[in-house]
Amino acid sequence: MASSPLSGDPSFAFPEFTDPPASPFEVARAWIDGARASDVSEPMSMTLATAGTDGRVSARTVDVKRLDDAGLMFGTSTRSPKGRQLRDDPFAALQAYWRETMQQLRFEGRAVALSDAESDALFADRSPGSRAATAVADQSAPYGGRDLDDLIDDANALLDEHGDDVPRPGPWRAWRLEPDRVEFWHGSRDRMHRRLEYRRTAAGWTAERLQP
Repeated sequence: MASSPLSGDPSFAFPEFTDPPASPFEVARAWIDGARASDVSEPMSMTLATAGTDGRVSARTVDVKRLDDAGLMFGTSTRSPKGRQLRDDPFAALQAYWRETMQQLRFEGRAVALSDAESDALFADRSPGSRAATAVADQSAPYGGRDLDDLIDDANALLDEHGDDVPRPGPWRAWRLEPDRVEFWHGSRDRMHRRLEYRRTAAGWTAERLQP
């Protein structure tokens, strides 16, 4: 019996694959809006990849809080492994994969530490409980003689003291990944994936379709 012909998955219409807009951020915002409309769970949760001075690569999931025409903003402690790696080697990558819609977004470029004012504003986007938990934990450090219940008690004490206005701890910093390469990927069950790559040049962004 002859196999079925390959045709790609037509279940989602993405005109950007045939008529790319000038900026990848326009596409990224449209995809994120579409993901929310499609009930994608946490569309702004992305894998952040960084490298240390020894060349070893680490990856973990972070919450991207904002996306604008300059890049993608997230926060972390400067004392955490990713904070130290971003300080030593600012080149990084963010990647989101939405299983529900078979879409993938990839951003590669340089991460820039933002000002105290910008860090305060991004920290304020968090819920009071999240701010308190961040303030009392020395991210990624061993517990030593303490345990989780101790941190919970400390966080609750901080909430009692500050209410909804828990201040940003000094080591916590906002970062913005300013990409020079962006890829949009739409998967197909027959592996005829659609891929659109943007690259930043001195004259602006260029767009090119890639083979699966």
